[in-house]
Amino acid sequence: MNELTTKGTYKKVDLSKNGDKTSQAVAAQKNREKKLFPLRLNSKTVIYVKKENQNTYYAEKAKKKMGIE
Repeated sequence: MNELTTKGTYKKVDLSKNGDKTSQAVAAQKNREKKLFPLRLNSKTVIYVKKENQNTYYAEKAKKKMGIE
């Protein structure tokens, strides 16, 4: 969605050019996230998972996979 500049940074999407596509992408992402629930891994990290994975066992497994304490 965001464009990469020559400096290697991203610039914001211009909604006046592709507003409809952006709105559709945002709506699709919100629809996907309706089925997900937050799972806190530490004080700074929260991931979204399916309801059945919202437990301490999955949290520990995710921490190992991400290399978090």
